[in-house]
Amino acid sequence: MRQSVALAGPLGALALLTACGSFAGGTHPCTLMDTPAGIRVEVHPDLASRVTGATLTACWDSTCRKRTLQLRQTRSDEPATPGNPVMTTESATAAEDPAAVPDVPDRFVWPGFADIRDLPGKAVRVTLVFKNERGATVFDRQITVTPQPTYPNGRKCPPGGHQAHLRVTGEGSLIPR
Repeated sequence: MRQSVALAGPLGALALLTACGSFAGGTHPCTLMDTPAGIRVEVHPDLASRVTGATLTACWDSTCRKRTLQLRQTRSDEPATPGNPVMTTESATAAEDPAAVPDVPDRFVWPGFADIRDLPGKAVRVTLVFKNERGATVFDRQITVTPQPTYPNGRKCPPGGHQAHLRVTGEGSLIPR
């Protein structure tokens, strides 16, 4: 009797965890994992090295969302941009010891990500504007893209957020990827 009671707790917990996800078609587990909706921007290092400020504006229907982009890695001694709703390269588990921080060049290029929670799966007009340290515009381009759903658990499970991916070339072209 004690053995069956001792097994009831772990088996009940396992059943509860299994119930948190759903099964599509009864064979593939779908977890509660999701992916953020937004637009990823990769910038050629030559251009990114001249940029100190970058904004992305995404518009569809009568809605526009403007986001600040980080185009290079934020060093631990640099303050984060207030209210910046983009993915950064800093890790929540980064070591506090300065000797343990990896040696990173001042202008390490890291792709920016504009988190846009309500990004639809239809045509979106995207405007990218980059400014240099004097505040002069060094890049100002528009493109229309259609964000696609992401599938963090595979295509047999419900989709995550819609995403688009853009690339800025060294020649200054803005292309969908």
